[in-house]
Amino acid sequence: METIKSLQGIISFVKVAEVGSFSKAAEQLNVSKSHISKNIRQLESDLGIALFVRSTRKVQLTHLGERFLETCRESLKNLDSAKQEILDLSETPRGTLRVTLAGIFGEDYIAPIVIEMAKKYPELKVELNFSTRIVDLIEEKFDVAIRIGHLENSSLMAQKIASRFEYVVCSKGYLAHSPDLKDPRDLINHNCIGERSSWSFKKRGKTFQVPVAGNFKSNNPRVLQKAALAGLGIARLPGSYAFEEIRKGRLVSVLENFNEGKKDIWAVTPIRHKQNINVKTFIQEVKKHLADDYGHVLF
Repeated sequence: METIKSLQGIISFVKVAEVGSFSKAAEQLNVSKSHISKNIRQLESDLGIALFVRSTRKVQLTHLGERFLETCRESLKNLDSAKQEILDLSETPRGTLRVTLAGIFGEDYIAPIVIEMAKKYPELKVELNFSTRIVDLIEEKFDVAIRIGHLENSSLMAQKIASRFEYVVCSKGYLAHSPDLKDPRDLINHNCIGERSSWSFKKRGKTFQVPVAGNFKSNNPRVLQKAALAGLGIARLPGSYAFEEIRKGRLVSVLENFNEGKKDIWAVTPIRHKQNINVKTFIQEVKKHLADDYGHVLF
């Protein structure tokens, strides 16, 4: 029991040292500030030294605290590695699987698969984090990220799970009462809605940019979808926001002969997680369900 308390104190200590605040550490560890304070007071009592210099404005490590932090980080890293080795040897998903993803693709197509995984493997604890920022998987301890397009970080492994396609769309009503639209350069005469000031197109294998402008901007594809459905103008939407509306006849796909083409969607993992049964099962389930249920779809 004392060992567990010491470990809790070390985890609290490292987090406070990293974020420079008892309140922020408590928030990130999902505990109360008083719990963090109690853990660190007990740790300092056990060690017989002060780890922090406390003031009303900030928290700073003492000289001995800095040395202790290096040792604690290495020890926690070794514990994580030991835990990872056991998970790698397991044949049934268990423990924690942390996934970062974003948008309607994550909400409507990935999340239902993960929910079924959680039902199928009750010993598996799943955390889905929805964020549009590029998360540092290693620093923030995520197991998998869903990312689109070109990947650069060589310290990560990637497996293709689907393809993405962007559609240029508008409502039938807008198209019926607007100037001709046969070439991307005709967009200069149209109300193009979205956050970008130019759109990419391709002709005879060459990509070119066309400047666009309109009276409505948003970085949220779902909002742009609603604006296009309302007849406000022309939007450029990922397939996951567009193809169902096109299929139902509520949106019209235009300039299809000039489309830029598809981009790959990847499940990205730290290299050290490549044999983790949780990660392997997640990727297998996602690839299988997307292929079986949406094999014809470019998201």
